[in-house]
Amino acid sequence: MVSKFLLVSILDLLLGLNFLSPVVLIRNSLGTDEIIYADSGPQITPYFFPAAETNYFPIRDWGVPDPSLTVRSALLYDFASDKVLFSSNPETKLPIASLTKLLTAVIVVENMDLNDTVEAGKTAIEKSKKEGGGSNLYAGERIKASDLLKLMLIESSNDAAYAFEEHLSENYGIGLVEKMNEEAKNLGMNDSYFTEAAGLDDKNSFSTARDLVELVKYSFRHDSLYDILKTEKTEVASIDGRLKHQVLNTNQLLGKLLNVIGGKTGFTELAGGSMILVTEAPNSSSRLITVILGSEDRFSDAERIVEWAAKAYIWR
Repeated sequence: MVSKFLLVSILDLLLGLNFLSPVVLIRNSLGTDEIIYADSGPQITPYFFPAAETNYFPIRDWGVPDPSLTVRSALLYDFASDKVLFSSNPETKLPIASLTKLLTAVIVVENMDLNDTVEAGKTAIEKSKKEGGGSNLYAGERIKASDLLKLMLIESSNDAAYAFEEHLSENYGIGLVEKMNEEAKNLGMNDSYFTEAAGLDDKNSFSTARDLVELVKYSFRHDSLYDILKTEKTEVASIDGRLKHQVLNTNQLLGKLLNVIGGKTGFTELAGGSMILVTEAPNSSSRLITVILGSEDRFSDAERIVEWAAKAYIWR
């Protein structure tokens, strides 16, 4: 009887009833226990929250061995379930080459008007050539910011990144690299540091596969970026229409894998091959984020991981 009284008291507290109110436990004539409220005031009907359903999917099939890769670091993450499905040295700090440009793009879309006209300064072009990145633009060329963004993300134009850096500084008073590191800190990318906007400077810049997943997750806020990243080819022109650029995507998996949502490639001698690839899950219920760093064959490695995930997990 004492235990039942304690149970009622606890229910009273949880349901917001006054413990000292005239609530009594009465055994009815049929011999079953029943809670009866003796006071005549309005009563509260107990409400119990339905049990939350745990999402166990995707479920690992351990009969399928881990993929064989040529990477220094890799990670596969399922966005819907918030699960890491595969990892290899995910916290190793490594140079990431042009994967840097995804963070650059996030800063650009959040801090400037994409209808702006950006001038490709001589300094930006010379910096790109000095770092070994060549040049896609002409000194003095004026181009719409939204088109410049396409050049930077689709063809991985380095001088486009440096042109954005100059434009943000001169027209908005924003230090792009400073803003990139600030954003990385806000996203919890605690093992990342950036020294320039294009990713050509490998010696002092670094990140990790785990940190890059956080960046990709945040970048999903900007659907326009993925409209660009999944574009296989396009053409952009200077404001006056005199200069035209045929823009071809550096991502060789576009058109090869049917479920690609978007991605970004990178390569330098120091970094090796790097890649971010976003694909639909096999049951189309989620987005899978693949990060490849220090690969000898980034496209094959990314493809292996995506195909492995379809076999190594039960997707319901």
